[in-house]
Amino acid sequence: MFSKLKESFKANPQFYYAMSIAATWANAGSLLNGVSTSQKDGILPFLLWAIGNTLACIVFGILAPMIPKLRDVFRHPIMKIVMGIMCPFQCWISMNGIQTVFAQTTLGPTWGIIIALAFAVFFLILLFKFGMIRNVLTDHMSWTAVYAIVFGLTIVALITSGGNYVPLQMGADKIGVGIKNCLLLIPGAFLYPYYFELLDYNEKNEDHTRKINIRRAFIMGGLIFGVYLVFIFLMSLANFSPVLNIIKAVLVTLIAISSLSSFQYSIYLTFGKKIGLALNVLTVALWQLLIPLGVMGAWTLMASIRVYIVAAAVIAAFAWHFHEKRQVKAA
Repeated sequence: MFSKLKESFKANPQFYYAMSIAATWANAGSLLNGVSTSQKDGILPFLLWAIGNTLACIVFGILAPMIPKLRDVFRHPIMKIVMGIMCPFQCWISMNGIQTVFAQTTLGPTWGIIIALAFAVFFLILLFKFGMIRNVLTDHMSWTAVYAIVFGLTIVALITSGGNYVPLQMGADKIGVGIKNCLLLIPGAFLYPYYFELLDYNEKNEDHTRKINIRRAFIMGGLIFGVYLVFIFLMSLANFSPVLNIIKAVLVTLIAISSLSSFQYSIYLTFGKKIGLALNVLTVALWQLLIPLGVMGAWTLMASIRVYIVAAAVIAAFAWHFHEKRQVKAA
């Protein structure tokens, strides 16, 4: 079965890339923070947050191949280290999400910790042995399951709520929060090593995977993610029974492991297999210290830092490009 899926991917990778792009971007916070934003801040802040999330992969897919010298900047050893250091934050957010959502069920937070650690160790080993194709295909399979579950769970939750929906405010007084979150989200994809690897992988075709218009894959990935966020908004209206909370925990776990695997793989890409393995092990071991931050706390800490890094990288890319042009003219 896996070999057939692999051949299907190599012959027509666009949809597989798009699913992997959406799966990598999703993270556990896309559900937990989405519901929290809608219920606590209101509809308008949620819409702005959703727009930022949807645009992030699209903006990256359009601009990253176009901005001169940008990939050279991100390939620089210093920038690779900076990006690599950001990856553990993403891993911790995924693991925090699994722990947080299981804490809301009858299984409790301890089971959440065990499940998060189990998946982290599993992918740490799997991705050490295999590479890009394995990550794309596991993302594709998990995200297919995510769509099936999020659709079914949302419908069932809305029906079983029996009209007793969670009241949502428009949130006009918190529009500033929504704008801030939107702006923090849009540049985020530029610090995803996996996305840059997709660009290079598509161009090199060393394993004879068909070359495609990669921009379309990123645009499709962003739109796929936007459709998923519609269900997250509907989910924020519903009241969940204990059984549905367990199904929601399974859903968040599927979402989280897609991002978790991509960022563990990104650590390998950035630092190589031996150092990457050591850093992945360290990331998993240090996660216990980050649990008190929660999903939103960890995301806010990371997002506040990365926007400045991306801005500096884009400026450096243009400066490098114009400097080279001046040198050519001078010669």
